[in-house]
Amino acid sequence: MRIDFSRHFPIIGIEGQRKLQEKKVAVIGAGALGSWEVYFLKKLGVGEIIVVDRDFVEASDIPRTIYTEKDIGKPKVEVLKERFGVKGYFEDLNPGTLYLLDEADLILDGTDNIYTRQVVNDYAIKTGKPWIYVGVLATYGNIMPIIPEKTACFRCIMPKLPSRPLPTCATAGIMSYVPPLAASIAVSLATKILLGEEVKSELIFFDTKTLEFEKIEIPRRKDCPACVRKELTFLEKQMKIERMCDGSIQVTPPERLEVDLEDLAKRLEETGIKYILTSQFIQFEDEDYEVLIFRGGRMIIRGAEDEKTAKNIFARYLGG
Repeated sequence: MRIDFSRHFPIIGIEGQRKLQEKKVAVIGAGALGSWEVYFLKKLGVGEIIVVDRDFVEASDIPRTIYTEKDIGKPKVEVLKERFGVKGYFEDLNPGTLYLLDEADLILDGTDNIYTRQVVNDYAIKTGKPWIYVGVLATYGNIMPIIPEKTACFRCIMPKLPSRPLPTCATAGIMSYVPPLAASIAVSLATKILLGEEVKSELIFFDTKTLEFEKIEIPRRKDCPACVRKELTFLEKQMKIERMCDGSIQVTPPERLEVDLEDLAKRLEETGIKYILTSQFIQFEDEDYEVLIFRGGRMIIRGAEDEKTAKNIFARYLGG
């Protein structure tokens, strides 16, 4: 059945709708944010949606995504292929797989870790592609359009990877209504960019607990290592992933972290996860996997069969 977009015409016109149907948008990550971004892009009438994700649907995804219980255990990109006809890649996005974004006119952030965002930011600067940073946690969200040579970039607000891991949805939680709100704002900004309209260099912040909405102007940093000095180092830095003799997988971040094990223990306790805490590491179980996290950010996962699973678990607890 052909979709009727006529309700869009009074706002963007028939020609505007035709422009959207000619565009290609890439979504990085297909979880709480990415799945809703795909949903809204499809309803918007974007011509082609490219999705890159390395994860499977889990039971904890159901309350905050577009997935259903029937999808549990399936690769997220496969579900989105079946439901929305996206071009899906069951891959980890890193410097070696950035070519998957080459066809896109715009990139939407649906990921959950800062390292991947820095990689996308460097790629966007190198290629001149606009992208939209989107981050959610607990009850709040941040959205920021990034247009190379026009707005501030992601490294203007975060020049380096944080020395300490930031809270994640796995440790700080996320309310089910937060991701679709952030995704709808992001797709609204994407629409303006795709139609050639101006967007401001500003961060949009909202908190659904206090019902606060704020727009914060973000100027370009005069000494930004990425968009000013063009030091695109994240196109080279990669996580180190090794298979150990006992079959476990070790993940070492591209830069050393300073993990507060006591704080992590407290967060795990709040989510009902039992742990063993020592002066050097914390050990706990995540479903079928045994996880050890060291103070420097190194992680060992026992029971993980492949790199994708190991990276998912790393991002869940240390990804930021």
